[in-house]
Amino acid sequence: MKKYSVNSFVFKNGERFCHVVNKFTGEPIYYPNLYLITQVRNQSNSINTMQSIAGGLVLLQNFFSFFSINIEERILKLEFLSFDEITSLLDYMSKSFKKGKVISTYVKGPTKYFRFIVICDYIKWLCNVILSSSNHKNVGAEINSFINNLKNERPSNTDRYQKYISDKTLTQRQIDLIFHILKPGGMENPFSLEVQSRNRLIILLLYSLGLRAGELLNLRISDIDLCHSTIAIRRRADDKSDPRLYQPLVKTCERKLPIGDVLMKEIYKFITGDRKIVRNSKGNDFLFITNKSGKTVGMPLSKSAYHKIIKTISKSHAELNELSGHMLRHTWNYDFSKNIDEMDERFSEEREAKIRSYIMGWCPGSEMAKIYNRRHIEEESYKTSLSFQNKMMEKFINE
Repeated sequence: MKKYSVNSFVFKNGERFCHVVNKFTGEPIYYPNLYLITQVRNQSNSINTMQSIAGGLVLLQNFFSFFSINIEERILKLEFLSFDEITSLLDYMSKSFKKGKVISTYVKGPTKYFRFIVICDYIKWLCNVILSSSNHKNVGAEINSFINNLKNERPSNTDRYQKYISDKTLTQRQIDLIFHILKPGGMENPFSLEVQSRNRLIILLLYSLGLRAGELLNLRISDIDLCHSTIAIRRRADDKSDPRLYQPLVKTCERKLPIGDVLMKEIYKFITGDRKIVRNSKGNDFLFITNKSGKTVGMPLSKSAYHKIIKTISKSHAELNELSGHMLRHTWNYDFSKNIDEMDERFSEEREAKIRSYIMGWCPGSEMAKIYNRRHIEEESYKTSLSFQNKMMEKFINE
């Protein structure tokens, strides 16, 4: 049985790309890669999107291999997937895979939904390509009927990310725990002394500015304006000077963010202190670099290293076991909502959304401002409802 995988690489011009290959021979697979080039790359999708789509195509190819389905031959004969095969495909796409092996858990709804949308689009494209010169009558209707049958089995997307956004906010107790644990030189700090200041600054920036991981890992010293106390968030897709294969990307809009005196002092202290003494640190301009000895010392911090830092913090205390870096972005938005309500100056909903959208890097008019404000609205609604209810009960009880 053949097995397939995604292979990622960097062109000389800095462009990141990936393709689907035979896992054992390294040979690229014709149709999935033709699809990636003509339908995905040519639409200027980001490398992260391309890798996600390629991952879906890998699962589909592995499914065909496992069930001995020659899909190209079947399409030529107009013998499309049967109902039982579609059901098996849906079950296969629902499973979790680690290093190509099935593990006991199932993926969440949005992931399953995305995978199925990818394979529906790919199979429709594949049918049209293979049957483009077919002499069969009503071939278009045959393809549409098959694709409709396929789409009718697609999973629901009811547990989308936005519905659970309020559960991703950290409590004040958790925030206090994180910074207590990360105190440089502290007994509970899980990191070696040489990276303690770096890792604490990472969390400070995530918490104080609500940054995404890609924005944080893309920060350069040249983005920091010490005179005007600002940090610039820049988009640098396919940057030739970035040596990371899996380049962290800035998904949001470019912007400049103000930095308070206390935080700016921490940044300056790190740049002129801990970062400066790392070997090869002068080789690049990235704010966060790796301290680990070896070939990568002094290189920009990788996404895997970033996630390892967050995971180490999450293991340091039972109350932090579900910690993710993105939770700090949610927490920033929750605190922002509370601070707006506590200000003497009243903000209109429109003005608040504009300010939030700029700081977060969302496009003007984005619905994300409303989504991230949901937990605060829920809490305020709860308080208002409870107060109103208590007054009514007092009235009836006292009569």
